[in-house]
Amino acid sequence: MHFDFSPWAGLVSAAWLVFYIFGRRQFSRVRQGTTELVLEQGRLAGQARPRPTVEGFFAQIQPAWRAMLRQRAWFIPHRTELFPVPAQPEVVARRLNFTPGWVGAYLRLNGVDLPAGSELEAEIQRILALAGSRLRPRRP
Repeated sequence: MHFDFSPWAGLVSAAWLVFYIFGRRQFSRVRQGTTELVLEQGRLAGQARPRPTVEGFFAQIQPAWRAMLRQRAWFIPHRTELFPVPAQPEVVARRLNFTPGWVGAYLRLNGVDLPAGSELEAEIQRILALAGSRLRPRRP
């Protein structure tokens, strides 16, 4: 049996690999930037009087998060990681699970306790219970 590997197949495979690597790298940069932004701004919000609610804080950091997103990524891998998708805020937020519940849980894990409504508090507790040791506090 003779297998003839077409140069076009090699070119397509190489192009896919390049997009895959760059997409993963950009997604990693967005994830790192998101955690840094949430923690930095969250510590400031935790010291403010009156302290904002988690929902208010989430709405407050949206413009800064969107600006960071535009600076750090053009595209990210689709959730199947087979092809790239544009790094639009809605797509990235869904892929990162960037929600008020996640923000509240991440801040609480890092020692910043912002008030939350009863439904959001239940979601934060559920996220913290599920996360266990996967979410480790960041060192200041």
